Amino acid sequence: MKEEKIKVVIKMGESEVEFEGKYEEVWMSVNKYFSELYPSLQVVKKLVGAVDIEELVSKLSGKVEVKEDRINILVGGDAKKKILLCLAGAYLGRKLGIFEKEFLTPKEISDYTGIDEKQTRARLSELRKEGLVIRKEDGLYGFTPASMKELIE
Repeated sequence: MKEEKIKVVIKMGESEVEFEGKYEEVWMSVNKYFSELYPSLQVVKKLVGAVDIEELVSKLSGKVEVKEDRINILVGGDAKKKILLCLAGAYLGRKLGIFEKEFLTPKEISDYTGIDEKQTRARLSELRKEGLVIRKEDGLYGFTPASMKELIE
């Protein structure tokens, strides 16, 4: 199957910039372009605790594989590390439009990481207390910017 290329054209006033290539490359180039064009966006990101998508891609590269219906953890590690990688993969996959949702149930996390569901629930509780994951009222868990530092080997 031939991988399709995409083309993005940004017009601002009299200026026009084009990005063409694989989806991931174009996405990162457009993000970089805007962050250099508007450095204040970087400051705002830090103030509101937003995640730098390019940095997250870099940290997850070779560790997590995100597909339309699956998250695969490609590295070993303890349960906490695998859970954080799984949730970061879901978050990134959703932001890039390649995964359906960014918040997961403990059962889904257990299935994706291969960790027993009871152990997954216990580790999620610990991670929540440490501020490294969030739990929504409906029982779904998600990635937080605070866990970025934990993704470093």
